[in-house]
Amino acid sequence: MVAAFIFGLHVVAATYAYIRTSRQGGWGEGLLAVAFMGIIFAVGWTIATMLTNLLFTPEWFVKWYYGHTDSFFLQILRKEINRDTISLLLLTFGELGFYYLYLKSEKGKPGEGSSREKAGT
Repeated sequence: MVAAFIFGLHVVAATYAYIRTSRQGGWGEGLLAVAFMGIIFAVGWTIATMLTNLLFTPEWFVKWYYGHTDSFFLQILRKEINRDTISLLLLTFGELGFYYLYLKSEKGKPGEGSSREKAGT
């Protein structure tokens, strides 16, 4: 369920990126924005999976899944949290930081153009 929610967030973000860029530069720009997000997603998920495999050993997950608990919340959490979910969470937080920094540099006040245009690059 957590993984489906994260994938849903990515679909919403890609839709937003397409609409935002297609209004500014046409449908081709919108498709390029979605392709860029797809590349960032694919490469980022690969890197996040490598980090998750290094940090969380199989022995740790065996203890996590088969440890005794009476808490209903922990039982549900055990079913939802696995390596893939952890790597998707790492990816999502990494993407949030990356897109924030990337889009922050392009934002300017309305009518003044972006900061890149002001710098002449």
